[in-house]
Amino acid sequence: MAGAVTFCAAVIAGSAQDFIPGKIYVAELAGGISYTVGGSPNELKKGDTLPVQGARNETAPAAHLVFVFSNGTSIYIDEKTVVQIAKFEQRPFPKGTDLTVTEPSVSHTMGRITQGRIIITTNKLATGTTMIYLTPHAEVKIRGQEVVIEVYDRESRVYVVNGDVTVTPLGGSARGIGQVLHTGQEAVVTDSPAGSLQVLTIDQGQLDSLAPQLAAGDRARQIVVFETVPGPGGPEIQANPVVPTNLPVELTVSPSTLRNGK
Repeated sequence: MAGAVTFCAAVIAGSAQDFIPGKIYVAELAGGISYTVGGSPNELKKGDTLPVQGARNETAPAAHLVFVFSNGTSIYIDEKTVVQIAKFEQRPFPKGTDLTVTEPSVSHTMGRITQGRIIITTNKLATGTTMIYLTPHAEVKIRGQEVVIEVYDRESRVYVVNGDVTVTPLGGSARGIGQVLHTGQEAVVTDSPAGSLQVLTIDQGQLDSLAPQLAAGDRARQIVVFETVPGPGGPEIQANPVVPTNLPVELTVSPSTLRNGK
């Protein structure tokens, strides 16, 4: 617990004044989910909008959770996963940016996954944006756009479905030596004394198995947009769920078609 507190304090301390806390939108959830901020539990509901900086998420077996961040990134948190978001902030931005294509403003994200699997889907990130996720074995710097991180007892795996990331082992003699991965590559980082990092080609079967989660993350990004609005303490970010342009047609039944005209 002390390590987690130190981790949070270190990454939040360097926040610049022109950044404001980012928000998340709860796009999808199922099963048992523990969501705590500052040690206080919160009940999540689909459609909630809330700050995520300092939050810890834990999913039970057969549970999952999909967040959309206010920079347009989605994160699918799979079952039996523990992930903490120590930092998420961004610069204010105007209404009207298509978040599914371009990040609306520079943002900084720092997260830590200690077990399980997360699937991250981003748009085109702004110049200056940082997105870093730590595992017990590696640091993963993400530049987009579809990235999967899995954590096991003795190793971490990073799949770059689309985009580029830099993976750096955190232990052993390889500490600090990063490897850039591109679309279709997988990194395996172990807890061996040497801190080994192996780069492989993603197996097609693995890609196929991830298709539902990737689709869920992409779908989530289509159902909400964000904007910066005035707040009591200064600018704050507001989520606006998207209303479908083609609403379902309401079925009208003519009385003449009913039995006995009723």
